[in-house]
Amino acid sequence: MTLTPAQCIHYIDSLAPRAQAEFLALLGHQLTVAAREAYEVRGPGVTNPRWLRDLNEISHRLFPQIAALTAGKPAPFLTDALVEWITAEGNPELSKRGLVAFERAMHYAHGT
Repeated sequence: MTLTPAQCIHYIDSLAPRAQAEFLALLGHQLTVAAREAYEVRGPGVTNPRWLRDLNEISHRLFPQIAALTAGKPAPFLTDALVEWITAEGNPELSKRGLVAFERAMHYAHGT
């Protein structure tokens, strides 16, 4: 299954605020899994600092969204903006990994 950014937006917007927060937490976890690809194999270093930084920046935006949603406060970002960062439009490799992380998060959200 290959999602489009529009499908990602629709999916998030179809969820109640609490479910959005739970989904974004699952997505954040999947992004950390993707970030591990930047690590040196069996070593302490990083082989792709740009990749690691980009994924960290996406996570940096997810956390305040999750915090606002769980506290019943207005979300700091529009869904469109979140999905644009997650799917990294303009960066095909990051976009692919972001969409894979999104699909995996959906999989875990549905318990399948």
